[in-house]
Amino acid sequence: MVIKSIVLVVPLIACVVMPLSADSRARDSTSSTCSQCFECGSEPAQPKVVRVKMYNQSQISEASLDQILDTTNRIWSAYGVSVEPSTSANAIAIVLSDHRHPAATDSGPSVLGDTIFTSGHATPYIHLWMGNAEALAGGSEIGGPPFIMRSREERNAIVLQMMGVALAHELGHYLLDTTHHSVTGLLRESLSVSDLAHPNPAHLRLTDKQQRRICINGNVSH
Repeated sequence: MVIKSIVLVVPLIACVVMPLSADSRARDSTSSTCSQCFECGSEPAQPKVVRVKMYNQSQISEASLDQILDTTNRIWSAYGVSVEPSTSANAIAIVLSDHRHPAATDSGPSVLGDTIFTSGHATPYIHLWMGNAEALAGGSEIGGPPFIMRSREERNAIVLQMMGVALAHELGHYLLDTTHHSVTGLLRESLSVSDLAHPNPAHLRLTDKQQRRICINGNVSH
């Protein structure tokens, strides 16, 4: 769901939605259950808290921001990771904009989020683009009535879920410190509109290799 682009000398990881499957060159595969991490030994898993500082540049409420984090946590809770709002200067900065991505086109893939990488490593800066999510939902078949014919409450709920999945994806790149993608699961290069609008954590899993890396990293509190 993510592609690599260059802005000046800073590579970005962008959460991209396309109707095609992810890059077939990816080699990782997902499992239906969280596997035992041999490298972690027999010690009980320590809680992994990821603190995020939300910069709301949209018109949505604080309650809606909480809904985005709820969706993100539904995906990450299977791995003992809890994403929590924070005002700390050390928290991951999440900028939520109601505009479209500057590079967005009507015919190209929809970029819902991007993460800045410098010198080959992820930085604690993620940008989410609600305008792209709304445009994508409005032009897609997501089951049931057309998006534009739904109530405002239902349309908002769909867009917030899409933003929650996009944030979960970008956090995957950040926590794993990788620009790489997997052929299935959360870090696919492209995610279906259905997985975004109606996320099922079983379809948005980490691969076994990604799970081991999260386990080895231990406490990822920020």
